[in-house]
Amino acid sequence: MQGGDEVKILYDYEKLLDMVYERLPKRVGGRAYDIPSLEVDYVGDHTVVKNFGFACERIRREPRIVMRFLLKELAMPGSLNPDNSLVIYKRVSAKSIQSLYTRFLESYVRCSTCGSYDTELVREGKVWFIRCLACGAITYVKPV
Repeated sequence: MQGGDEVKILYDYEKLLDMVYERLPKRVGGRAYDIPSLEVDYVGDHTVVKNFGFACERIRREPRIVMRFLLKELAMPGSLNPDNSLVIYKRVSAKSIQSLYTRFLESYVRCSTCGSYDTELVREGKVWFIRCLACGAITYVKPV
């Protein structure tokens, strides 16, 4: 191989590399996936999480699964309204609900490989796992 051929190969490699980088999606500054915090309100002795349906939609989880986790951890009764707001039949502090929600995010939403929250919860038989939509990793979790 002559010196001129080697330079041409390097040039072609650089050109190909530039073409690959041009085709990659552009990175947006900040967090790529914003997780909303829960908006807690009180109606009498009941606690209402107003944006529960929206939060569940953003984290790609069924509201019933998230509700089951929160109510089980709180050991309190509750239900979903038709507008997907969560009603807990006791008074619970917003800080308690938010900390449980954060624990749910860490256990059942966040990818343990890359740290992305862009995941989906999949159930096959009795086995539950998180499939990361960013890196493709699969992490098995205990049933909700």
